[in-house]
Amino acid sequence: AGGRSFSVDTSRPPPAATPVRILDRSAVDAAGPFLGLGATYMQALRRCKYDRARLHRDLAFLSRCGFNYVRVLSMVGWYPYWEGCEIAPVAFTSRDGRAVAAWPDYRRQLSDLIDIVAEHGMRTQITIFADAQLMPRKEARIEHMAALLELLAGREGKIMLLEVANEAWQNGFPGREGIADLREFGKYLADRTSIPVALSAPPGGTNAVLQELYCGSTADIATEHFSRDIGTVEGGWLPVRDCWRVADIAGLPPASSNEPIGPGSSVSAENDPIKLVSAAVFAYIAGLPFYVFHSSAGVKGLEPFESMAGAGDYLHLRAILPPDLPSWARNDGVQPEAPFRVHCDDRPDCYWPDHPGATRGCVRACGAAKGAVFVAFPMGILDGGVELEARRAMAFRVLDPLSGAVVHDMTSNAGERFVLSKGPGAYIIKGRYIEAAPR
Repeated sequence: AGGRSFSVDTSRPPPAATPVRILDRSAVDAAGPFLGLGATYMQALRRCKYDRARLHRDLAFLSRCGFNYVRVLSMVGWYPYWEGCEIAPVAFTSRDGRAVAAWPDYRRQLSDLIDIVAEHGMRTQITIFADAQLMPRKEARIEHMAALLELLAGREGKIMLLEVANEAWQNGFPGREGIADLREFGKYLADRTSIPVALSAPPGGTNAVLQELYCGSTADIATEHFSRDIGTVEGGWLPVRDCWRVADIAGLPPASSNEPIGPGSSVSAENDPIKLVSAAVFAYIAGLPFYVFHSSAGVKGLEPFESMAGAGDYLHLRAILPPDLPSWARNDGVQPEAPFRVHCDDRPDCYWPDHPGATRGCVRACGAAKGAVFVAFPMGILDGGVELEARRAMAFRVLDPLSGAVVHDMTSNAGERFVLSKGPGAYIIKGRYIEAAPR
């Protein structure tokens, strides 16, 4: 095998201030489709008010690393955890009895933040209600949304999406009444702006709770906080692939991996760059238009983003991957539509978590295709490598997700096999079929 090469330039300049919309699972603006790669930055608004020099440094770093939006909070501070980190659109008394004064310049700080983020070539995802207990009256919450929409008029192109609440069930929207309010607030926003709207990540991490919250709503995006369970036989690979479950839910809008496992995340943390980057690649292949890098630096910001494992390793993804990849027809790697048959030791069409003691194979090799062009993603490769078998004649490149380097440039006929070494633990394979599909 070898000899034939091809390339597709999928890079694009920083976004102009044109509105974002969701089209067939992909994020699209006036320049065309793009992959949403965000970073949690919950203290961004407070940095804007009290430490703009650091805000600029943080945003410059994130932009250089390939991120095209940040996820920020419009309020926080009711829980004691946030003492000294409050963002206060109104005066309130915290859960432990602290009086917190309203920011008299709140509107100016928020508008400045959005403009500064845009100056760094990125957009802003605004999570409106975090610690919404600090604004307990429903009427006050609606007034806050109305004021926000007024501020955003003329800035629509600088916003990636609006999320009604962060983990709403524990931040002021409990029970069935909370679900009803989230859906009502989502409609309130959707009726008044073209900016994509999400409701919240529900509790439980199941498709059933996502359906209850989102199906039949006016939401454009379903924000979900996927599994952080690293205690299964797969180790850290389950959180990478958990998002696969949502794309085929009837009536659910396209999803965002909105707060995944990351360096310093609660419950469990992940510091392996290949797993962190793989989670973004896998999300796009699974049909998600947005992925957010979540780290402790993006929560309270006690450490700099530069110190976070993996923060600089997403840089090559948007140049490697097709910008409309979430809209392609996906496959689970063992379906007949997959470009390769994946082998676990000598067994075809299976993965090593189902075969204890295997020495060669991978956790998943999911992919997606658009016409004759395909992407495949073998990940969680064992020490003995993984054997792939071409289902059709094809030309393809094997790329290292972390460096962007081309590891192999190959052609294969139907039935030909080859072994990929473990290498970084995962590879992006981009290819094109060079014969018609079998009839």
